[in-house]
Amino acid sequence: MNAAKIGFACGALFAASIALSAIHPWGNPRSGIEPNAQVLQGSNVPEDVRHVLEKKCGDCHSENTHYPAYTRLAPVSWMIERDVHGGRSVLDLSRWQDYTADRRVDLLTRIASESRSGEMPLKQYLLLHPENRLTTQEQQQIYDWAKAERRRIRQQLSENSEKPALDSRTERP
Repeated sequence: MNAAKIGFACGALFAASIALSAIHPWGNPRSGIEPNAQVLQGSNVPEDVRHVLEKKCGDCHSENTHYPAYTRLAPVSWMIERDVHGGRSVLDLSRWQDYTADRRVDLLTRIASESRSGEMPLKQYLLLHPENRLTTQEQQQIYDWAKAERRRIRQQLSENSEKPALDSRTERP
């Protein structure tokens, strides 16, 4: 093959990649979001833990995803969108306040387990972002926070269930 044919083929592939980037098989995770949404709103999270969760979990599990330039071209864009869509569908830290207390308890259990065991962040994410690997100290911080927050929520649920229900008309039990 001569250089002209190779150049033409590369140009055609690049043009096809740009054209295919307009297709979003899992929906466009960049639309319908609230950029810079506060992560874990309504929770009792120390700032150092919040920072770790924002930096190392937020790309897939919040609406504060950072999209490098390479994520704009198909098929890479499709893989990234699939991972972001999947991550947000399981846990969206930007919508924490929308979860019920029981759901938060379940999510905190999963956060503690998966961060401590090294299941999260995903290996394919770490291939491109090795700086976002959780250190042993960060794993322990997340685990300790999740355990304490889970306890706090359960205590609130217990206290609320012990209070007698009020009649909305008389405001008496």
